[in-house]
Amino acid sequence: MKLRADTYKRGAIYSASLSVVVKFIAFIQNLLIAYYLGAVTGTDIYFYLFGGIITGCEIIQTIVSSVLIPRSMQLRNQLSAHEENSYINAFLYSISCIIVPIIIVIMATGEASIRLLSNFSENDIHEHIQLLYILLPVSLPYVFNIVYTEILTSHRYFIFPQLIAVINNLSIVFIVILFHEKWNTNSLAIGFSIATLINSIWLLIFMKRNLSWNYTCFSFVYLKGSLGNIGTVFANHSVVAFTTMFPLYLLSMFYPGTITVVTYAIKLLQAPMNLLLQLFTVLQIKLNEQYSLYALKEMRQTFMHIAGKAVLYSVIGAIFFFLLRTPVIEIFFGRGAMTSENTSLFIHILGILIISIPFSIIISVSSRMLYALQRVKVYSMIMMPTNLLTCAMYYWLILSGSANGYAYTVVLTEILKAAIITICTFYLLKKIK
Repeated sequence: MKLRADTYKRGAIYSASLSVVVKFIAFIQNLLIAYYLGAVTGTDIYFYLFGGIITGCEIIQTIVSSVLIPRSMQLRNQLSAHEENSYINAFLYSISCIIVPIIIVIMATGEASIRLLSNFSENDIHEHIQLLYILLPVSLPYVFNIVYTEILTSHRYFIFPQLIAVINNLSIVFIVILFHEKWNTNSLAIGFSIATLINSIWLLIFMKRNLSWNYTCFSFVYLKGSLGNIGTVFANHSVVAFTTMFPLYLLSMFYPGTITVVTYAIKLLQAPMNLLLQLFTVLQIKLNEQYSLYALKEMRQTFMHIAGKAVLYSVIGAIFFFLLRTPVIEIFFGRGAMTSENTSLFIHILGILIISIPFSIIISVSSRMLYALQRVKVYSMIMMPTNLLTCAMYYWLILSGSANGYAYTVVLTEILKAAIITICTFYLLKKIK
């Protein structure tokens, strides 16, 4: 298979096709977790810790995609690949100096950290503390994997990052199948850790061979100019991270399995969304390149074309998804260790969350236009107050309605965010001449 896509259209097709394979494997992974492990306290704690790590990494991913990649492409196109290389390495080394001490502190405090950051009982935390010690050390190589994957995508290597995702999901599947009886929930954490380390090795070799990447060169000259935007994105997405974890914190006080069922619903919801979002990854790179070449009219045309199709497909997909959710969940998830109560809650929660799909797509495609225009502050000014409002609604609705309150909050706030960001995006588009 040819790993490098020569055109954006070809890249989008290849990437989306391989994404189907990735999502299918991820679907099988979730089925196996539900079948073998069900929805219990152990899975709750795993998804809580895993979600916290991934949420933190997503802050970095957003910084990379919205600030570093547009700037690195400018350096590459206007100066040289060496300048891009030094710029990215400077960021990686800087972020490592922040992440490593955090890992050390959390590892040293162990159970005390989880007690402080959750509502799980002391006995439950003590029983499953191994999950923390397995997951946390690989968070740093996972961050490096994120950055290198984004760099490869900006160089039009659309396929290899998807192959990395295949490895990640297959590793977890095999480990769960082989060792779920022996290691229980720890099998999930071990599978993720092994996959992350394998992916790191692959990426390091691929970057060296295909981009002649130099891992030792770095320069803070250009990074200094990006600190303002990095700080803005960090502040905004720290609020986003809090918004993501706060409902899980609240849900951790309810009956065992609640967080797990909500997580299953979110993952199943993301299956059709991620296919569309994969196309937007290619869109982001194309918009970045058009902006670096000052092709602003072409940017507007690209955005309008993709945005129209995205909204149409998401609405149609959401309707079919809503109608088919009950048989899908009963056939694929209503077995093994999953109880009938867990399955019923799963169906109900997913039905509410599906309503948010078109609005989430609108937010995603509009945000990529704002990033490409380097209007990061505009995006932050929209998201920060709405995310704070979301937290207030989570507190009110979850405490009164548990998992249902979580789902209603997601829908209501996604509608609000989509309305505001659409208005702002179209206003900026009108100013493009």
